[in-house]
Amino acid sequence: MRRYRRLVMIDRLIPFLAAFVGLIALAGSVVVQMQGEARTRAVGEELVAMRAGLEQLTARTEALAIPVDDGTAAGLLALQDRMVRIEAEFAAIRTAATSPAAPAAPDEAGAATATVEVDPDLPTADCIPLGTRFMVTPGETVPICQSRARVKVGGITADSVDIEGAGPIVETGFGTLIGTTCTVMVFSADIEGFAELRVTCT
Repeated sequence: MRRYRRLVMIDRLIPFLAAFVGLIALAGSVVVQMQGEARTRAVGEELVAMRAGLEQLTARTEALAIPVDDGTAAGLLALQDRMVRIEAEFAAIRTAATSPAAPAAPDEAGAATATVEVDPDLPTADCIPLGTRFMVTPGETVPICQSRARVKVGGITADSVDIEGAGPIVETGFGTLIGTTCTVMVFSADIEGFAELRVTCT
């Protein structure tokens, strides 16, 4: 009798168990489908973001490919022309200094003549002659001929030059080198790191 009751209870439980298992399977399939849809949406959004980034990169590349005239090329050409003129002037001055003096005319024989005395203890080579314009760059040291003065350049801005012993000097300004009787004049200063100077001594 008890065995029969157990069989009846088992027969009644089997449909419920089957329905429960079916519900679990249905829930699992729903979860899998939702995860698949979420993954698909994420991949789609990532593809859209990648496409937008690629379009921005392409636009930047095209913009960089177009040359922009910001005046740099013209400035460099002007600076190059000025350096060529300065080198030509410097060469002419050195040629005039090393060439023999022309003989005095007969009617000037009695006139007073002035000669420039050269001090052998002062530099005469690998230096800049007095009164000559020359170009400098930051950190450069330039000796001055027939003088103990040395122009040591610090920083160069758009309108001034920092010279050791004279301090910052603005364009068209003057400065005295400490310990000498020499004066430095700044003709021009460029933010690119170039400046044009001239030194005179008394």
